Amino acid sequence: MAAYINGLACIAHYSTFDENYFFENAPAIPAGSSFAAAEPVYSNYIPAGNIRRMSHILKMGISTAMMSIRSAGIENVDAIITGTGMGCVEDTDVFLRAIIDNNEELLTPTSFIRSTHNTVGGQIALLLKCTGYNFTYVHQNLSFEYALLDAMLMLEEDNTKTILTGGLDEITPALVEIFNRSGNNKDPGQKLPVWDNKSKGYSIGEGAAFFVLNSVPDSGKNSRISGVKCIQMISGASELMKEVEAFLSSIGLKKAQISLVLAGNCGDNYLDKNINEFNNEIGVPVAYFKHLCGEYFTAGSFAVWLAASILLKQIVPEVILPENISIPVLNHILIVNHYQNKQYSVICVSA
Repeated sequence: MAAYINGLACIAHYSTFDENYFFENAPAIPAGSSFAAAEPVYSNYIPAGNIRRMSHILKMGISTAMMSIRSAGIENVDAIITGTGMGCVEDTDVFLRAIIDNNEELLTPTSFIRSTHNTVGGQIALLLKCTGYNFTYVHQNLSFEYALLDAMLMLEEDNTKTILTGGLDEITPALVEIFNRSGNNKDPGQKLPVWDNKSKGYSIGEGAAFFVLNSVPDSGKNSRISGVKCIQMISGASELMKEVEAFLSSIGLKKAQISLVLAGNCGDNYLDKNINEFNNEIGVPVAYFKHLCGEYFTAGSFAVWLAASILLKQIVPEVILPENISIPVLNHILIVNHYQNKQYSVICVSA
């Protein structure tokens, strides 16, 4: 069953919250080893008295959720489903440091309460006064995809519901330090576009993307999610191709009907080996997205936002294409994402 996207919003490294911006001046080469999110004016979406008490991910997630609800032209939803790989890292870090600094004594519970993974979903519900189904999925790179699957199953059971679904993750100074120590950061002298990677390492990122999903479109200006598939481990590019073909068959499509593939190459020549081979064999124009948002567990939510925006605008940003190609009609965009060459997901977004 298809889920129509009647409202969407995204906060990422570039000004994706600006409706008039669509990566006009974004570079093809990643700008750094970590991609911090550009921040909107949070007071436009969150009561001013609450902002100072909120961590970065809370402000980012709640603002994105409220943007998507406003774009749908509604005031409330029936259910809230979120996906996050790391949750509220900043609050977790504050709480753990407080344990050490206070010798495990006289601890305030606030940071602990806000450190749980479902804090963002709960805070959105409190702001909206939504007492319906509220669930958070934490499955590393597949967190957002499982949230999306849950939303689609719920719509299949009850097609009258309106569901807010999103994915979000944050980076903190501590995470950046751990990432750099692990040796995964890209050598500054080896920076190339993600589609031309020839060395180890990649850029990490953060962001939030939310979608208002319904079983029917609210107007003629919509995109829809035609299907989602999660894949745990593959033996190589040939197996990935079989999985993709089986997925397309299950939603009634063929490769020839796909207008564009959005590939989740991270920029590491070793980790991207299988998806590079897949991109070369798919026989469909391939575009890339992680040089715009960085690599993080729920980067798939950014890819869905990008695909839906491309279909709505009928414009493919030049910065995501490795070469200047013309795509006359944009009907179906296939997102093929991976993390560490272990967890793969396939999502089809259609006009």
